[in-house]
Amino acid sequence: MDSGLIVFSLEYTCLVNSDRGIFESNIGLWKNQLEWSSALIPYNVLDRHSHESIRVIDNMSEIRRTAQMLNHNGISDTNHIKLIEPQLGNQLITISINGSDTFVNNSKSELLKAFKRVSYAKLDLARADFERVTPEFLQLLDSAALRFGVEILISDYDTNFHGFSAKSHSVFIYLLGDINQIKRAEIHVGVLVDTLLNRHFVDRLQISMSTLPSLGGFGMSNLVELMRELNVKVHLPYFADQISACQKAKESKMMSIWLTSKRMSEISFAKEALLNLHLIREPPSDRESGLFTQEVEVSKAKFELIALYNQQNIHSIMLKHDTCARKALYRGSQTQTIIVQGQTATSVQAAATDLNDLSCLFYQLDIKFTRRPSMPDLELYLISLVNFRKTCVLSYNDQGISLIGNRAEIRAVLKELVSDLENHLFFFRMVNDRELELCVKMEVANDQKEFMSGKKNGKIMKILSLLCNVPSIHFQRLNDFNFTICLRVPVKAGIKNRQVSTAFGLLVRTMCLLELEFPAEVRFNIPEVFHKSIIGNAGSIIQSIMKKYNVFIQFSRNETTLDSASPNAKDPIFFNLKRRNNVLIKCPMKNLKNIMLVKYEIDQLVQQCWQNTSFTSNGMSVIYNGAQVRLLKSHFILLIRKMNFDLQFVMDLETNFNAHVDFPKTVGDFEGGSTYLINIKGNDNNARLCAEKLASLLPKSTEFEIACGSKVFADCIDPQDFREIIILPFKLILETEMSVEDSVSTSPEHGNICRIILSSYSDNFRDIATSQLTKYLMLTNVKVLGNRDLDYTPITFVDGVISLTKQSPRKFHSKSPHKSPLKPLQDSPQKASQSQFSSASKNGSPRKTTKKPLKVITNQHSENFTEQVPALTITRRDKARS
Repeated sequence: MDSGLIVFSLEYTCLVNSDRGIFESNIGLWKNQLEWSSALIPYNVLDRHSHESIRVIDNMSEIRRTAQMLNHNGISDTNHIKLIEPQLGNQLITISINGSDTFVNNSKSELLKAFKRVSYAKLDLARADFERVTPEFLQLLDSAALRFGVEILISDYDTNFHGFSAKSHSVFIYLLGDINQIKRAEIHVGVLVDTLLNRHFVDRLQISMSTLPSLGGFGMSNLVELMRELNVKVHLPYFADQISACQKAKESKMMSIWLTSKRMSEISFAKEALLNLHLIREPPSDRESGLFTQEVEVSKAKFELIALYNQQNIHSIMLKHDTCARKALYRGSQTQTIIVQGQTATSVQAAATDLNDLSCLFYQLDIKFTRRPSMPDLELYLISLVNFRKTCVLSYNDQGISLIGNRAEIRAVLKELVSDLENHLFFFRMVNDRELELCVKMEVANDQKEFMSGKKNGKIMKILSLLCNVPSIHFQRLNDFNFTICLRVPVKAGIKNRQVSTAFGLLVRTMCLLELEFPAEVRFNIPEVFHKSIIGNAGSIIQSIMKKYNVFIQFSRNETTLDSASPNAKDPIFFNLKRRNNVLIKCPMKNLKNIMLVKYEIDQLVQQCWQNTSFTSNGMSVIYNGAQVRLLKSHFILLIRKMNFDLQFVMDLETNFNAHVDFPKTVGDFEGGSTYLINIKGNDNNARLCAEKLASLLPKSTEFEIACGSKVFADCIDPQDFREIIILPFKLILETEMSVEDSVSTSPEHGNICRIILSSYSDNFRDIATSQLTKYLMLTNVKVLGNRDLDYTPITFVDGVISLTKQSPRKFHSKSPHKSPLKPLQDSPQKASQSQFSSASKNGSPRKTTKKPLKVITNQHSENFTEQVPALTITRRDKARS
């Protein structure tokens, strides 16, 4: 052996199938019995298939071919690659590259490019859709398979391509191959199925890749809400592989969001909503790049491990912070740059911090010694250290041995080396009578440095005193996010083997003691209005908890971060209400179990504040009064649209009135109902003032009463026609939301009486919508009893108890010491949650006043009435609001 050696492992993945499909593409990924080895496949998989007809797709063949090519091009006495194929008890591909630095680095790069993670995707195909499959559709599937480099299979077998396979009544489309290519092909095939088989309309919206996560929102919740509100399927582009060890860096580019639906009007409205959201989220024109950008530097070796085994974490970080992260072009240094882009400085900073934290998952172990002449079986011994460890990368050169890997695997390697030394095995002969320096490097976030060292380095001094000051511990700055802790234990030449093993054991003990001092923490949010009561007079309550559990607790105010580029601008909270964490519980890892006990006690204090039961036992003198605002779903949709989808106004309400507002995070919080009961808590009269301010932000409404006889409203009209002609144009053109209530009351003359509510911020638009709806109902022979402005009082005051859980109005009123303006509803809580009215008369219906009687409307056409309902065309209006 000469020059250098590197050993690493890759995860082996495969798909096995013996069932013939109804349709199969053939781009050459399937390997027949002559092209794959049964030694690679576990017996529990093979036993479930017929050996004569088994076909396999795996990631071994491409790596084998690449290794053979590299060996053929660069093989010599010094340059060669050894490939240890996976076995039944070890599903890892171990690769050893031996040779010059240039050969080692280039070969590793090529092998990582050849590495794929094989998987499959399954699309359900209804029998009716399957019967519409045409040769044209199958030809397009063949083209898609060739374009994306995947195999496509149509089969009536339900299988996971490992062992399970069963005949099914359903038909499935399977896509098999590289997981990244499958994700892209799945979008393409999904659009083909919708358009050619389901006969849906299709359209697309192109946006920049960098703005896709911010447009989608936290967990893509914005698009989930859009799909929930409309009958539209949204096919999102795949962008999770922008940080990859296997592919070259890509420049940011435009990507397509595909929209499919049975009705073009649904697509038009969905596209309009996405365009509006995209325009709102467009960065200020005074920023050249259009996005906040931050670069993150990670060591190249750790970056490769993160990209290989932490893709899901990277994707989660991007969605969590509404940011985009991608690999920058490699500049040939020992570090790799990750570019993070987002709409706000705060989100970019948070995402960059979380990405840096991923590198803290890996340790580096250096065993430095003077290299001796080559020993027989040295390469095989070094391979054995890594062979069963997925994340370990071993390097051997003139400086000694270096390993980088997951914390647990580095600890396991150290224990194996100690065992070899104690039993005089190969490693003993390798380092015997040589001067060594053992070093472990661990990355920790910069803001944890003071916590790790303790007051006046007290924690470090205590660890060193326990170990007789033999090891050394140094803190070294790494970058703007992390610092490195270096643990070193020297071993002088000529000492006995027992002392060498003791030195390794000492290093392991130092690691363990230091890891016990690593910070464990949890962050969460509690209403800021309760902070003072929970902390107690002069911090008495929280101090006692800290002392009892030996933890650190910090409360912070929800101060809005200011954009550096625009000092007066606040960070927006788009579409999905996310509260910033304002409580931190931190302790050393050795006290980890206490964190949840502390959180439980704080949660109990919060509940006591809600129930006003803590002031007697804990010396709290503050009594929190409550108010409730009954929010209609249609009002919620219009309100957030008026606020440009920015829910920062909720935080402003809480700050201005020193109150807590239990505002719905998304439309999903309505849980299929039409109302949501907002609980507001504050001391003195702050809750009442906050409720009044919130109520003043709500739009006005007009109600219709419809005679439905023995039917519900949906049976009186054509639902699809009603949605096409009334609901969608009202949303898109008139900015008017509609809700329908069935059977709000009954009468002997008219039977079931249903109610339609039109809501809008524009009186003009609401009047137009009222006129259009009246004409439509008359032409469809639906009997309208009348319409009027909705007499709606959303506020219900409750002094004292407000539960954190959603309860029926009846339960709330029963706990109120004051008479409620609403009489408790006689219906079940489920029906009560469907009501959209809080201002009611004795029978629960809105008050009818003599000052404004219901307009009398009949279905009898006058002689001059020949006007038909005009068709509202869907066109984009000017952004100016009337």
